[in-house]
Amino acid sequence: MKFDVIVVGAGALGWATAAELRGRGRDVAVLAPDEISASALAAGMIAPAFETVLDGLSADAAAVLRRARDLWPAFAQRTGVRLHREGAEWRGADPDAMAARMETLGFAAERRGAFLVTQEDWRVEPDQALAGLSQGLTRMTGRLARLEGREGDWRLNTDQGLTLGARQVVMATGWAVPDCGIELPPIRPIRGQAVRVSGPSPGRVIRAEGVYVAPRGDGAVIGATMDEGRYDTAPESDVTERQLARARAICPELGEAKVAQAYAGVRGASPDGWPYAGRLKPGLALALAPRRNGWLLAPLVAGLTADALEDGDPGAVPSRMHPGRFN
Repeated sequence: MKFDVIVVGAGALGWATAAELRGRGRDVAVLAPDEISASALAAGMIAPAFETVLDGLSADAAAVLRRARDLWPAFAQRTGVRLHREGAEWRGADPDAMAARMETLGFAAERRGAFLVTQEDWRVEPDQALAGLSQGLTRMTGRLARLEGREGDWRLNTDQGLTLGARQVVMATGWAVPDCGIELPPIRPIRGQAVRVSGPSPGRVIRAEGVYVAPRGDGAVIGATMDEGRYDTAPESDVTERQLARARAICPELGEAKVAQAYAGVRGASPDGWPYAGRLKPGLALALAPRRNGWLLAPLVAGLTADALEDGDPGAVPSRMHPGRFN
């Protein structure tokens, strides 16, 4: 079975890259195991303002995240993803200090009573977004066991005994980079635990110290921890209880909410926290390791990766996202 491009991995970056390449007229297939990705479990936040402030990032980094966010309206329209733009709200301590920091970084926010609201942060519903991105694309079930060849003649062997051929390959495997015969740059796992509740929930993302509440379906997602170096996925009951307590303290709307599911997922991160986007070698590109900003960065990473495969102008960002920057 031969394709023009095979994308290995089915998270936000993998499907976004596959959708971008398909939109450019490429024959694309996605190879991934039949399991739930960390992107499907995520809250779906597209949050350049709060992520910049809470992570203590620079103005230059803020500009990159803003650029990624600004790609979303056109990308969502092309791919059938529903984009929610009701903003996000700070219900934590010292809203004036939060507003001042946002203003310094070029983000707009306004006080509304005791809280702070910014229209700069948006969101998607991960289930719907993944369904939109995957429309019209071929999905092959399995894990990559071996990758051999060169540009124009790659051979992918899977754990299901399939042999696939491709002219070009994109690795978008999340944190679990396969030992497939190709040396890839360093990726570390970061475990995040969250809890999904059903019932009344806020109409926009609510944030405070150490917690967020994001609307999702008929309830909300409350999260999330950032446990460096962990890749176990069994939820811990004491963590769930703390998350619920923090969320209910800032969101009276959750008073009637019922716990639907506690879960943990594992994200991938590079040593500097920026993803790998672009060509590692001729015909082989990476769309990997977005840390916790996979949904925010998806259109940017997809575009840069597609440009790199096509030898187009990758723009001004890839120096910090280049797959070979640690070599």
